[in-house]
Amino acid sequence: MSLPSSNSSTGTPPWTKELLRKLLFAEDINDVHFHMFARRSKLKALDSRVLNANTALLENSSKYFADLFSSNVISPSTAMMNVEKSDEIFDGIDLSEYGYESDSDLEDDTDIVVSPSQTQVIADSDNDNEDLDTCVPTEPTLEEGHDFFQQNVSGLSFERPAGGQPNGVLCGLGGGRHIFIKDGAFRTWYCLLHFLYTGTAEFAPLRSSGKREPQGFPFSATEEPKCSPKSMYRLAAKLNIEELRDRAIAFIRSNIDESNLLQELETGFTRRHPAVLEMELDLLSEKVASPLIVEGLPKLMTRIADKELPHGAGIIVGLHMRILQKHYSYQLLSNASSFGMSGNSGKKTRGKYVR
Repeated sequence: MSLPSSNSSTGTPPWTKELLRKLLFAEDINDVHFHMFARRSKLKALDSRVLNANTALLENSSKYFADLFSSNVISPSTAMMNVEKSDEIFDGIDLSEYGYESDSDLEDDTDIVVSPSQTQVIADSDNDNEDLDTCVPTEPTLEEGHDFFQQNVSGLSFERPAGGQPNGVLCGLGGGRHIFIKDGAFRTWYCLLHFLYTGTAEFAPLRSSGKREPQGFPFSATEEPKCSPKSMYRLAAKLNIEELRDRAIAFIRSNIDESNLLQELETGFTRRHPAVLEMELDLLSEKVASPLIVEGLPKLMTRIADKELPHGAGIIVGLHMRILQKHYSYQLLSNASSFGMSGNSGKKTRGKYVR
């Protein structure tokens, strides 16, 4: 294996470089531990797992984390909470409390495929959650030291205890602060922290694109983590990480064409995120005459008329405005000139089609 040249530029963020230097001095660097759910049953989000991070790095990379770590008290308005091992939340929560029931970064119990090389891992005997006593796949390279939760880093051992879950509830952790994320999946947060450490982000194709393959649990550190671009957009918007949010919506846009546009317009994700709705409406106005849209649009309008889509009015109004602007811009300007504008205030007096 060839070594990188000394003058090569890797683009590694400065705070990550500082963290790597601390590793060389064998300093204990992981002082905050985020717990989140990895999968769901029909009713609950469950199977809590942990990601370990450095508070100084997170504070330098995001104002959200700088504000979060400025106090030992977490605001009850957030979906985070300080936890101890005995807290009941480790048993799982109702999907309604999770807040994003369709999160594709949560593994469905029915989607878990266990190969002959994967082993059955039973939850700790002191955990009374029967939902966790299921066959959970582990990487076949677990004993070869490739699993990043088994690495010994700066004196902290991440080895899996006998009979315990890989990366399970408080397994193999040192001290520091423990925070439970109630509304985000393990896979999404793994990709978030990977981005904050390295500046890189990888996304899985949208399910509606037909290009998405089943994903196993992201236990191996030998591969770049991938997550749902929708889940990451939701998280990055919440944490106000604009670059990551913009990357996620750009990836979503690249995965939408006339074959899945109408399907995406109907989703709850589009309803909850106005910027995504606007992007999809722009695309709809471009593709409105394509055969698949011509065929499928009446069905969408029927669903809107039947009040099946809470954001249906927004779809109709948005498409109407785009058609006007694209094909009748001269008339719109003429109407605005004829009806007049209040010159000093700049407020519209008439001409309601001008925005």
